[in-house]
Amino acid sequence: MSPHPQEDAIADGAMIKPYRFLQRIAQLLAYAYSALIVSYLILRLIFWDRLWPIALMGDFVPWIFLPIFLLPILGFFIIKKRGFAIVSSVAGICLLGWLHVTYFSPQQTNISDSQPTLKIFSLNLGWHHKSPQALVNLIEEEKPDLICLQEIKEDYAKEVFSKFAALYPHTLGRGYHVILSRYPIRSFQKLKLAGGNEPQERAIIAMNQQDVVLYNISTTPPWFRQHKILPFLKIPVYEYGDRPAQIQDLVRRLQKETLPTIAAGDFNLTDQSQDYYYLKAVMQDAFRTAGVGFGFTFPHGWDLSLLVKQLNWKLTFPLVRLDYVWYSHHWGAKSANVLPAIGSEHLPVWAELRMRPEFGRV
Repeated sequence: MSPHPQEDAIADGAMIKPYRFLQRIAQLLAYAYSALIVSYLILRLIFWDRLWPIALMGDFVPWIFLPIFLLPILGFFIIKKRGFAIVSSVAGICLLGWLHVTYFSPQQTNISDSQPTLKIFSLNLGWHHKSPQALVNLIEEEKPDLICLQEIKEDYAKEVFSKFAALYPHTLGRGYHVILSRYPIRSFQKLKLAGGNEPQERAIIAMNQQDVVLYNISTTPPWFRQHKILPFLKIPVYEYGDRPAQIQDLVRRLQKETLPTIAAGDFNLTDQSQDYYYLKAVMQDAFRTAGVGFGFTFPHGWDLSLLVKQLNWKLTFPLVRLDYVWYSHHWGAKSANVLPAIGSEHLPVWAELRMRPEFGRV
């Protein structure tokens, strides 16, 4: 028996109080986060991108879901609520299954190896001023058949073209957007989807005996814009601008295509956005079909002062996927990858497609 029982009791009480405080904080955070996720799922089901906070949260899925894995630990060892621990464990298992099926289970394409492949490369250069040699080296290493470049400066483009004159003799577009091809370009059309400011291109590529339609795409990026809710009060609102109308215009055009079709570029949307699912209804996402992982492509070296002027940092860890290679049912995806950074805020994307035998040979 301790000679000082009263002092021991006081010490035990002093230890219990911080633990109870920690327990209450953990409980508050766990319940608040759980309520946020449940509210997000319900409102997403009802409104989806029509409600901008839901659209903003959706752009950062799966990041906002990852804390679900911590909830069972809090439930069992800190909060000590058996019901919460069991429910959160089930939620964690469901999340793990969804991540596996959605992002880590590429679909097998059963197309004979006798069908030639077509390699597509896409990159938004973001007007950067660095030497194009890194881009040249990457293209020489990957050896794509078709190249779609967005936001490329004219002097930068000329230097790249001069190095690839023999490898890619067919080039169209001299500023902003460019298509480089090993194969002849039979026709080329500049577009303004939904009458917006962002340019796009449509080309028909003559690949041996088969014509192929290629779209080089960029859309209006979402951003925070000030909205006046009272005469004296403005709040930032997350807006997509013209992007939904541009995607709807593109979907209508894709529905009318009868030739094998590819659309590549910076779509400025994530795979949890409503616009993504409109595209998915008419085309297939090469990375989601044949790639492994989240495939994040943006941002890399993005200046945070564009968001908060006082910040002088650059974000070099990609958080979202904005760049895609889409293909019509005439193709199957053999492989798809996100390539290393070469100075742009976007990472390059690359996909290898095979023509399905029932639609002809490339």
